Amino acid sequence: ENNSPSQSLFDYHTAVARGGIGMTTVAYAAVCRSGLSFERQLWMREEIVPDLKKLTDAIHAEGAKASIQLGHCGNMSHRRICGCMPYGASRGFNLYSPTFVHKMNAIRAGFDAVEIHAGHGYLISQFLSPYTNHRRDEYGGSLENRMRFMKRCMKAVTDAGKGKVAIFVKMNTRDGF
Repeated sequence: ENNSPSQSLFDYHTAVARGGIGMTTVAYAAVCRSGLSFERQLWMREEIVPDLKKLTDAIHAEGAKASIQLGHCGNMSHRRICGCMPYGASRGFNLYSPTFVHKMNAIRAGFDAVEIHAGHGYLISQFLSPYTNHRRDEYGGSLENRMRFMKRCMKAVTDAGKGKVAIFVKMNTRDGF
């Protein structure tokens, strides 16, 4: 509810941890409201840190580690869900919106790892793919240029999380177009 952790989310991840898994990943938390792709999806912000901390504490109490997947869905949202015109790699993209580090919420919430979602057509993937990135600036064209946005995001994440959390990147091996 309200893009916050639910009892179902808590029950699921604590049950998985109780079952003996080494680490469970809370999948997809948008880094900002414009990154939401569904109505009932986590939105990583200050107000949900206490509930996420209860979740990670419960996971740790069962002997497992906790990870969270952070991302921005880019143009895979709808105005009624994200509250604005969706962002994408091309056509008037605003670089301010997809900020992957926001007040160290994932670390303060007790997560042991963060996974940056750079696959399946979400925002970073939209920059990487020549099928969705038609930019004519330093973020488009060559593979080196198309990777520039991902490199900036990952630098921000690694600078903020270095020595504090493990950092993963989720990528697809092909676009599927």
